[in-house]
Order: sequence, then structure tokens, then C-alpha cells
Amino acid sequence: MVQRGSGQRLAVGGVHGGLGIGRTLLSGNGRNAVTPGQGNGAGRLIFIKLDSGWLCQDAVVDSSQRLHRSSSQRAWGRAGFLACLLAGAGLATSPTLVEAAAPTVAPAAAERAAGVPDDATLEAAGAVIGSITIVRNNVFDTSLDEENKAPYRVANRLHVLTRESVIRKQLLFAPGDPYSHRLLEETARLLRAQTYLREAELRPVRYADGAVDIRVETRDVWTLNPGISGGRKGGANSFGIELEENNLFGTGASLALSRRTDSDRNETLLRYANAHLFRPWVGLTAEINQNSDGNGGALGVEKTFHALDTRRAWGLSGGQLSLTQGLYARGDKVSEFRQKNQDFNAWWGWSRGLREGHVSRYSVGLRKLERQFQPSLDPALVGPLPQDRNLVGPWISIESIRDDWALLRNYDQIGITEDELLGRRYLLRVGRSDTGMGADRDAWWLEAEASRGYRLPERSQLRLSSALSGRWEDGDSRDLRLTGSARFYRETGRNRLFFAILDGQYGRNLDLDNPTYLGGDNGLRGYPQRWASGESFARLSVEQRYYTDWFPWRLFRVGGAIFADVGRTWGRNGLGTQNPGILADIGVGLRLSNSRSAFARVIHVDLAIPLDSDPSLKNVEFLIEARREF
Repeated sequence: MVQRGSGQRLAVGGVHGGLGIGRTLLSGNGRNAVTPGQGNGAGRLIFIKLDSGWLCQDAVVDSSQRLHRSSSQRAWGRAGFLACLLAGAGLATSPTLVEAAAPTVAPAAAERAAGVPDDATLEAAGAVIGSITIVRNNVFDTSLDEENKAPYRVANRLHVLTRESVIRKQLLFAPGDPYSHRLLEETARLLRAQTYLREAELRPVRYADGAVDIRVETRDVWTLNPGISGGRKGGANSFGIELEENNLFGTGASLALSRRTDSDRNETLLRYANAHLFRPWVGLTAEINQNSDGNGGALGVEKTFHALDTRRAWGLSGGQLSLTQGLYARGDKVSEFRQKNQDFNAWWGWSRGLREGHVSRYSVGLRKLERQFQPSLDPALVGPLPQDRNLVGPWISIESIRDDWALLRNYDQIGITEDELLGRRYLLRVGRSDTGMGADRDAWWLEAEASRGYRLPERSQLRLSSALSGRWEDGDSRDLRLTGSARFYRETGRNRLFFAILDGQYGRNLDLDNPTYLGGDNGLRGYPQRWASGESFARLSVEQRYYTDWFPWRLFRVGGAIFADVGRTWGRNGLGTQNPGILADIGVGLRLSNSRSAFARVIHVDLAIPLDSDPSLKNVEFLIEARREF
């Protein structure tokens, strides 16, 4: 993966060599191998009564839903805040957050059709797939009184419905195939993973003469995004103007033109992607970037491991990017350097498919990863310069997946079905850089990943993941990173969830252009972005989450959270600056999820208070950003 400066990436790596500038476009097996398609205000402490109970907040929401900062100092009742937080982790439950199917697209369809045997009976009888009916629903359900209004009807008329052929080409079964409940479930996950669909339900509706007729029902989301966006995190603002369509003429293709400004650069992006351009699951992705600190482009063609039983996959991608990258201490840029990235990756993979609930995949490839560095053009910011590197050579990988999924609701999203892999997964990839193939050094490189989820008593869940990456050259390790994460969920009542995440990294001899930072942009919400740096870090965040039934304007799902973060870094940071030690903050936040849009991010509006005596810190950090999770 080609690293961009300050947390941005030109992704020409992924698991099998994805492609993209600024975001992942095609991430090969990394995108589709596991999933079917696949974190910070002073004020008075007040209590708000919700249907689900009492919510502690440090903010007031007016009738227009704008979150106001309070003017008092941060010396408000921290003890009261912590009491609320700890109370959220209590044992009492009134379960509604269940590991079961979410409400379907059409509630009346939840019952099994009369005369259709259960799945085990159908499979034992050797039933085959008969006819397949596709039912496509528009963004708003005008059969409901709440949505049978002029604005919603106009939106439905303006929206181009996903073509039936686009949905059919993603089905994992065809007429005449043996009936398999597992394939119906996997197809539903695959459809729900598409950005242009909100929900998908598949069920047998008729059984006669050994054939089962299947009904596939989907609901579209709004896919056109002409507008203005902005955010604030870690004390830095961002602003953007976008014209983006995620379901171009109902084909499932995406086309985007955007202009974005943040603390690092001004970026203009033109992007096109179509996962089924040439034939089902053989897609193209292309990007062109023009930035204030350089330009870039990327192009990729790929056939993904899109399903568990996929037997063959391949990919070809390449890209280049020039940029200026800064090095930071206590949130301030202290030096910078110019950087040019060039990447190429070609791979081919094979599998024997799903056998007894288990998948093994094997891949071989050829990769080029080149980094060139030059001093800053600003004399005041000239500093340490990373070493050039050009790694060229073959690689081989093995991936294993255990088919075990949880169907959730109100965990990391609000009011949206969540498909989570709990089965064991591991990936091991080993590559060689060889001077005989044009590399500037002989080296071995390694990438490994492992993850697994556990269903625990008391309506709890634990998800573990780890990763190891690095190089071995000149008798020593370089850019060695061992990371781990533990995510714990516990349902604590109706529409309430306690969440905790503990993660960390051990690093050794890190490349200077791949720094490790902690701050307001990656988990310590009470601090400026890139506040602390080092080779290793540890971080703990705990949240009491609240999910409401409030659905204003039939557009936004509303939630809230109270949280606490603590973390620190260790080791060298390339600049010789002092480590600030343990950092901690507490805060409250509002969550808004637009479940009607293909750009369904969860909007975070947070007020966070740093528990630090550093006079350079603000009493309160105000953050607003769109994230993929609660």
C-alpha cells in the first residue's frame, strides 16, 4: 500500500494489490475475501430523559438539532461523568439488540410463505432453484403514511432505480442449481454490502415439483451527492465540494469529482469505479489527482474473490503519486519532505472453494514499491530525510476463512443491518525483493493478519484482530509493526450498548515516512491531531452508546455516547522530541446516521475535555466528522 502523508494513502497494495489515491478503490481480496463486498466541551453536566433511560450529556440540543458548546470551564463534575460511564457497563439487560435478522425490506415478507418446507427439508429433498423474482424498492416507502408525502415522492421520481440486471449478476445461484440456504444468506450479505442498496432479503416463496421459487427484495438508497461537506477533528478543519453519483444510471458504477481542503493539502479528485464493467465481478477503477503538493493517478482491473466459493481471482494495478509530507510534534509541523511513490502489482489466486465451512485461498504475484524523497523547498522545514527504497520481486500468500457470521443491529451502525464475520480468518503473505529484478536491495518482506470473534454470555461479543508487517534486510528488521486490537460489546438495556476497544502497536526501526501518531484524528478526541508520536503505542477507549427510535424527517437515525479515551506512545519518533506521556480525555457526543444515502456515514458531533495540565491545550475540543462507525 503506497503511503500518503499524514494518514492518507495511495492504495496500490491491499491484500492482493488494490488501487486508489486517497481512499481504497479496489482492495482485492482485502475487500471481498472476508466480507461480501466487508475510533471529543466544557459545560454543565445535564441529564436528558430518553425512552431508553437517562443520558448524561455536556451539551444542549435546540429544536434545530444544532449542538451548542457551553461556556463554563472544564472543571465540571468529572466524577459524575465517570459514574454515568461506569453505570453504563452494568449487568441489567432488557434485550432488544439481538443477534437476529433486522426488520426486512417489507415487514409482511418476514413470515415464510405457506406451503414451503423449512430449509433443512428442502436441502435434504434435493430441491433445486426454480424461478427468481427481483423486487426493487425505491428510496422511500410511499405505502407508509409517514413517507407518502410530496418531498419523498419527488425524491423517488428523481432517483434512478438500480437495474434488475445489476442485482441478478450478483446472485450466487441460478435456476436449476441445488437449493442452499447458505447461498441465500451469503447473497443477501453481498447485496447489503453494495453502497447503493440499504437492505436485501432473499426467501423461498413457492415449492412445487422439486423446485423452489426465490424472491429477492432490495431497497435503494439515494446515490447522488451534489453538495458541500466539512468537518473538524483534532483542532483542524476540513472543507469539500463534491459531485458524486454512486449508482450511475442504475448500473452500480460510481463517478465522482471532488475538491477537498484540509490541514495537509488541497486535493482535486476525479474517480470512476465499476465492479462489473467487463463481466460480473471483473471491474475497473481509475483515479486522477491534482493536489496543491503534487499530482497522481491510478488504474486497476481486477476479478475479486467476491464469494466464499469463488475459485479464481486476479488483479493488475498501478499508480503514482507525488506529495509533500510533514513530520509533527505536539500537533505542529516541524519538518517536511517531498515524496514520490510508484507502485505496481499483478497477482493471480486460486481456491478449492468452501469445504465444510472453511475456505483456503492461495495467491502469487509480482510487486514493485518505490519511494523517492527530496528535501523541502521551504528552508525553515528542512529536516530528516527518509531513505529511498525500491522493492521489486515476487510474493506468495495463503488465506483461510471460517464461515461464521453474525447478523446484528445497533452495534457499529444505527438502525442498519450489520453483517459481521466472527469466524477465524488469517492471512500470510511473504515476498522477496531482488536486485536481479531491478530492486535497490535484497530483502524479505512479510504481511500477516489474524482475526476472530466470540459470542459471550450476557449478550456480549468480543472481536480480536492482529497484524504483523515488516522487512528483513542487511541482517536486521526494518519498519517492523506488530499491532493488536480487542473490541468488546455488551448490550446493557433497551437501545443501549457498552463498548470498549483496546489496541496498540509495537514498532521497531520504522521508516521515517510511515510515522505513528496519536491525537484527535485517531482516538484521543480531547487532543489536537498528531499530538504524540513514537514507534509504539497503546490506547483504550470506552463508550456507553445510546440508540434512539427518533427518525427526524425520515432521514436520520439519532444516537449518542459518553466516552473516555486514554493512550500513550513510546520509542523514537524520528525528530528527537519528548514523549508527552499518558494522555486522557472524557466527553459526550451526538450521532446522526443517514440510512437513506449511499454516503451513509455516521456523523459524529463530539465535545471532549483533555485531562491534562498542559497550558497549550484547549479546555474543550469540538469535533464534527463523518465516520464509518458509531
